[in-house]
Amino acid sequence: MNGEKRVLRRAFIFYVLLFGALSSAESLRLSDAQARQIAQKIWLNEGSGLKRKLVWWNQGEEFASCGIGHFIWYTAEKPMRFWEAFPPMLRFLIAHGARPPRWLTPRTHCIWPNYAAWKRAKAKQTKRMRELTDFLERTKGLQARFMLHRLNGSYPKILAYARAHRQGKIVDGNYRRLLYRKDGTIDPQGAYILIDYINFKGDGINPSERYGGKGWGLYQVLTRMDPHAPDPHCAFAEAGKRVLERLTHIAPPERRLWRFKKGWFNRMRTYCRSR
Repeated sequence: MNGEKRVLRRAFIFYVLLFGALSSAESLRLSDAQARQIAQKIWLNEGSGLKRKLVWWNQGEEFASCGIGHFIWYTAEKPMRFWEAFPPMLRFLIAHGARPPRWLTPRTHCIWPNYAAWKRAKAKQTKRMRELTDFLERTKGLQARFMLHRLNGSYPKILAYARAHRQGKIVDGNYRRLLYRKDGTIDPQGAYILIDYINFKGDGINPSERYGGKGWGLYQVLTRMDPHAPDPHCAFAEAGKRVLERLTHIAPPERRLWRFKKGWFNRMRTYCRSR
């Protein structure tokens, strides 16, 4: 009974803090031009800016990666611990006027059961492969808006989680150092970093996205970022490299995450560039 009371008390405290965070957190707003610029940077990170990589599947993974953010799309048979971003992204696109192919809805599971089936469809350029690729090509701007929408929806939860773990001051301080210039205007590079990383590695507060109790999302990087470093962009990049390095060591060996380390670190280097 005492255990149940402790769980309920923690839940109550979290939701009190979440309400406070929702009240205090400001939503990031970007112009269409800023959103397009960030979309292009993210797409260069995820798919080298190549149209053929808009519908992708990394060998050894159990899911497809679609769109400029390589949003995870699970098969019906193999749901996993990671957040499946493709269905909510598609739902957002439809709500904002996009028209997907008739066969595609937010409830549609990945249409290829595995990597081999995707590879065959890619080689043959099947009708559905072409239709999905073209749809994702013409909605890149809206996909960037979805990623912004995700950050705005996630940050109050990150802040509430941080406050519940006595990390609220450093998390909010580092978030604001990235997002705002000294004159109070939005820093486009900081906005890119925050939007890109949460899309890349998640918010860091999902208990299912852990190995050995350790996460690798935005929360973990913000808590490890030096609040006194003169350049917040580079401070985030350095903290990100430490978090990602740890991930390669704590992940199950069969995931072979060391394969991606070079690309991950290249991504961090784009954060340290002023523009």
